[in-house]
Amino acid sequence: MRFIIYLLITLVMGFSCSSKSKKKKIETVIVNEQSQPVQKKKKKKVNKYANLINNQNVIKKLKDFGQSNKETIISIETTHGNIKLKLYDDTPLHRSNFVMLVKKGFYDSTLFYRVIRNFMIQGGNSDDQKMFKRIATIGNYKIPAEIRKNHIHKRGALAMAVQEQYYQDASKHDHSSSAYNFYIIQKGPISDKYMDKLEETYSITIPEKNRKIYRKFGGNPHLDNEYTVFGEVISGMNVVDKISAVITDDKNRPLKNVYLSMKVIK
Repeated sequence: MRFIIYLLITLVMGFSCSSKSKKKKIETVIVNEQSQPVQKKKKKKVNKYANLINNQNVIKKLKDFGQSNKETIISIETTHGNIKLKLYDDTPLHRSNFVMLVKKGFYDSTLFYRVIRNFMIQGGNSDDQKMFKRIATIGNYKIPAEIRKNHIHKRGALAMAVQEQYYQDASKHDHSSSAYNFYIIQKGPISDKYMDKLEETYSITIPEKNRKIYRKFGGNPHLDNEYTVFGEVISGMNVVDKISAVITDDKNRPLKNVYLSMKVIK
């Protein structure tokens, strides 16, 4: 009888231990599952240059921007007064580019850095190192030429310059415009004798309809068909005259900085 009781006790204890052992194993498995490290999803690399404008995508980028930004009136504010510009619709890439730069604040705190009396004033550059950062966020590109026979370099004409290296090597000038540097024609009325001399010097022909404009208003006919004229001054030519009269060094740089800023009017 004692043997039977002992056997029963042994079996019960054995079953209890076995259950505890299984329970511990189950708990251990559960804990191990919860402690598994969560694998983080790898972040996709963002190409920071994807949205920059370059010579391959410049036409598409400017067309896309121009479709939803159709403004044509720009104000240039300077310490000498304000200049109001009208941009032409038939030079859409240049119009779009200029409006885009103005809206981005690119021209704020830049300079009229090249001034030639009785010729033109040129702006779009700055001594500020931040200028390079601004360009780095927009892109390095040229604007395809949009030269129109009906847009000539009359007094008050707004045009884009070419990139600096082209000034030194005319053979590289493909008529594409600088993305950032612009100029405004300041020269007053010119005579037929002067135009005849320009035709001889530059091997050009100035049509009579253009001569009438140059006689009455002035301008620089030898620049026609070389650079894109994409707008004109509609008020503030007296300010252009004031800026053109400032004292400059031997590189046509004003001795006293002429700062400017721009805003879109409509």
